[in-house]
Amino acid sequence: MFLVLLGLFFYVIASSTFTVLHRIYLSLHIVFMVWTLFQFVSQTTTSALYRLFYLSVSYTGLSLLGIGWFVFVVFLTGQSYVIRKSRLFLLATPALISVAVVIINPNGMFLRINEQLAPLKQLQHGPLYWIMITQLILYMIVSFTIMFYKLRGENSVRKRTLIKTASNGMLVLVIFSISDLIINVFIIEHFKQYIPLISVGMAFAAVYLVHAITHNKVLDIIQTVQRDVMNTMSMGIIVLDENDIIIEVNKVIKPMIRFRIGDKFNPVLLGSQFKTEVSREFAAFFEDQRMRPMERLEIEIALHYDNYRHVIVQSAPILNHKKTLVGRLLTFQDVTELRLLVEETNNQNELLQDRNRDLLIMQDELFQANKKLENMAITDGLTGCFNRRYLLHQLEQEVVTNIRYGIPFSIFLFDLDHFKSINDNYGHLVGDEVLCSTVDAVRGSLRFTDILARYGGEEFTVYLPHTNRDHAAQIAERLKEAVEQNQVNTGLGEQTISVTISMGVISIEHFEPSDLADPKAFLRELLAEADAALYEAKYSGRNRIVKRKLA
Repeated sequence: MFLVLLGLFFYVIASSTFTVLHRIYLSLHIVFMVWTLFQFVSQTTTSALYRLFYLSVSYTGLSLLGIGWFVFVVFLTGQSYVIRKSRLFLLATPALISVAVVIINPNGMFLRINEQLAPLKQLQHGPLYWIMITQLILYMIVSFTIMFYKLRGENSVRKRTLIKTASNGMLVLVIFSISDLIINVFIIEHFKQYIPLISVGMAFAAVYLVHAITHNKVLDIIQTVQRDVMNTMSMGIIVLDENDIIIEVNKVIKPMIRFRIGDKFNPVLLGSQFKTEVSREFAAFFEDQRMRPMERLEIEIALHYDNYRHVIVQSAPILNHKKTLVGRLLTFQDVTELRLLVEETNNQNELLQDRNRDLLIMQDELFQANKKLENMAITDGLTGCFNRRYLLHQLEQEVVTNIRYGIPFSIFLFDLDHFKSINDNYGHLVGDEVLCSTVDAVRGSLRFTDILARYGGEEFTVYLPHTNRDHAAQIAERLKEAVEQNQVNTGLGEQTISVTISMGVISIEHFEPSDLADPKAFLRELLAEADAALYEAKYSGRNRIVKRKLA
């Protein structure tokens, strides 16, 4: 019986045009297949444990038979609005309870196998078995009631045929199911072997329903509504057979052509209804179609029919299941509004692109201006190095990170020796040149990660991350020598001058957790120590470095 149902399952899939009813019926068909397969498998084992498992699976499928048939009947009678998501769980509750009872089978109260009894009496149905029987009867009664009342008030011949088909199939299944219950449950001791009446009933019901589906087309409404669908389409349609005889046209195309059903389609006659240029385009298109009959072709033409129109003409081959050409479908789609919309859209896009181009130019100018403002806000206008505000802001963040992760760092604080005398002797322009040249020399001695900032006047600060005391001393000496060797032109012939610097160096290699309590105060303390080291260098004779190690 399972093999019969499996063959019918694939036959329906291969031979039917699928609708919602087909899908629901196939779900019901799967329930039939689960029951028959696992009923058969349960007879192939001598193990009570495996047999009980296989029987539980088959009864799980049987538990879903009632709700499956109920849903099938509801859709069949055109009352699918009943099956909403909010109601589906409520409607399926009896079936779900039955499935839970079958799966859990508490203490064998649904089904158990007593191997001490005779073979036909070993299968014992407990009190919970009747919960499944009750819910199946409930769904069947409701389904029969729906079909009975729908049949009394239905005037459509097709609908009545649908309902009668489902009723007959359901009646066959009910008769076999009742017979199975009586013979295999109540009076099984009078028989020599188990008789699979439910499986036979499922097979008979499935054969009957599949015959109705495929032969009588009771579930297939495509042919019924085909003409209505064609006439409601906005495009014109001409259907030709293999001899180019017109076998169908819809309402849209009738006012545009002089052909009738049964006439032989003549491309020349069709083209002659329009202007010469369009007629030539039609002739070329249909000649191309004649040369390539198995391909789908398309052309867009401009027609002057009552007013100016754009029409897309498509020619597609109609093939049978053997891929043999049996006809051709011609479609005429009016795309005038679409073309006008596309043209208007293109015009608007061009305007938009012009505006976007202007906007991009403005955005770039604004970006450059903002970049300049940002650069001016953090750099010194004369020397080009960072200013004091930026340095302090960066140090506040860096000091917290360094303290938290124990990263050593150093700070240089230096100023130019006797810078006031340079201004007095050579003027402020030369003094400014000395400052800028000194900054360039210092930059050449620093690393990429070091931060040089003008602290005020001729005083500068350098922050050196990841730098211990020894490394800082090496960099300080290199910086001091670079400034001392730097020569600045005074503007008085070839006369040049050089300057020296005094520097305070402070290195921090170890930290206390309390330093994180007030990072700003800790930073002020560091700068104060560096400033004190700088003044010690100045008062000790200038052109020297004073190093201090904090922590």
